[in-house]
Amino acid sequence: MSLASASALAVLQDEIQVYDDAINAKGEKSLELHVNSTPRGIQTPSYPGEVMNNNGVRVTPELAYGLGNDLEAGLYISANNYAGHFQYAATKLRLKWLPYQESKGDAFFGGVNLEVSNVQPQFDDSRYNTEARFIIGKHFDEWMISFNPIFGMPLSQPFVHQAPYFSTATRLSREITPEMALGVELYSNLNQIGQPVIYPNTQQLGFLMVYYDGAPIAFQAGIGKGFSNSTDSLTLKAIFSVPLP
Repeated sequence: MSLASASALAVLQDEIQVYDDAINAKGEKSLELHVNSTPRGIQTPSYPGEVMNNNGVRVTPELAYGLGNDLEAGLYISANNYAGHFQYAATKLRLKWLPYQESKGDAFFGGVNLEVSNVQPQFDDSRYNTEARFIIGKHFDEWMISFNPIFGMPLSQPFVHQAPYFSTATRLSREITPEMALGVELYSNLNQIGQPVIYPNTQQLGFLMVYYDGAPIAFQAGIGKGFSNSTDSLTLKAIFSVPLP
C-alpha cells in the first residue's frame, strides 16, 4: 500500500500489500486483482475536492512480467467506486529488483521496488509521484517476516521541492499447511522526513491476514483496523492471483 503520499492524509488506497520475495522468472507473466473497501473511514477531506476512502471500493488489476537478472516490471490501472460512481483513478508503473534471494542460497531476501504514478487530482493533490520501497525479510522454518521501508516523493508543483515522505509496511506470518498461512500486517505512515512525528496525525493501520497459495485460485485477504485519528477505522482487502494461460 502506498500510505505515503504528497500530503499527510491524501492517499489513493489502491494497493495494500507488503512486498516479499515473490518475483517472476524471466518471461513469466502474472495477473493480480487488488480489491479493498472502507466500510468506516475518515469523512473530512484533506484538500478541496478529494474523494475519501469512506464507503468506497477500489479495484486495481496488476500485470507483472519477469525480465530476468532478478528484475520484474509491473503495471497497475486503478479504478474507484464512490457514491455509485465508478471512475478511473490512476496508472502506475513499477520495477522490482530482488538481488538477494534465499532460494539462491542467500541468508535473507532483499531488494527494492521503484514506482512512478499518474494519479487523478481527486485522489491525490500531486498528480505525479514516485516511490522507492525497500524490501528485506527472511523465512524461519514456518515463519516469515518482511519489512518495507518506503520513501515517497511528489513530482508535481508546488510539492516537488519538499522532503520525501516516509512510511513502513511489515508482515509477520506463519505457515499452517503447505498452502495456507496466517499473519498480521502493519502499515505505518510517519509523515514527512524532517518534520516532528505527532502520533495522532500519522496513519497506523493493522490487518489480520490469511494467505492461500493453492487451487483453484491463490489469494490473500484481511480485515484492518486503524489505530490513530488520521486512519480509516475499518478496511477490508483482498488480492487474487488470476491464472493466465
